Amino acid sequence: MASSYWSKDWYLEFSANLAANVAANPKLLGVVLVGSTSDTSRVDEWSDHDFFLITQEGEGEAFRQDLSWLPLASEIAWAVRETAHGLKVVYNFGHVLEFAVFNDSELELAKVNAATVAADKSALTARVDALREASKPTVVANLKSELELLLSHILIGVGRYRRGEVLIAGEQIRSYLMGNLLTLTSHWASPMPGSEATEDNLNRFRRFERRYPEQAERIATALADDVESAARGILELVEEMDPTEDNRDKYRVVRNRLGWN
Repeated sequence: MASSYWSKDWYLEFSANLAANVAANPKLLGVVLVGSTSDTSRVDEWSDHDFFLITQEGEGEAFRQDLSWLPLASEIAWAVRETAHGLKVVYNFGHVLEFAVFNDSELELAKVNAATVAADKSALTARVDALREASKPTVVANLKSELELLLSHILIGVGRYRRGEVLIAGEQIRSYLMGNLLTLTSHWASPMPGSEATEDNLNRFRRFERRYPEQAERIATALADDVESAARGILELVEEMDPTEDNRDKYRVVRNRLGWN
């Protein structure tokens, strides 16, 4: 299949063929489309197919090993096991599937937001509705801890950078502190009007640019620089967003230690 295979009609047809294959297999109880595979208003040419396959009890591993139930199975370039339940499958023409295979009793291990039951032979729809409700965030962010962790990452990361440990320093600044930064941004900055519904309760990184375009651009610009400049740019952004005066002494500790006054 040519690299220009993709169209939205093709994407939707693949989903329909997947559901039909599941419905026709007596050992399968259903398939749940998740993420943008469910909310197709977000689908574009870079969208994977994301789904959960639900099997009769005890059949899950067989369907992780034998992928002949997938549409276009003869076109699979590779399939790699990612977790106990999950796989990534890549076709010869570059399309990607990310899915988990659950025995009937294992479905409640999953978390979902957007989810559509495309084939249902075992009252899965009610279970997925309950799962969606159970997946809503229940933990309130501790902004004090989020900020203190971020500042600690800056001190550790820049220290390692100055020592010459550039790779691990980059991991500290470009990876470890990012969750803290995005959490603080979501509490201290206002999202673009109309973008609130794009928030992903399972992954705070998803569609962040739509909700906070100004902050996202500044973060991306900072991260494109060397590690120390990136850390300093992030600190400046956090200080500007902080609506309180409570943390000035903490920022001063970091600036004094790193000579950024």
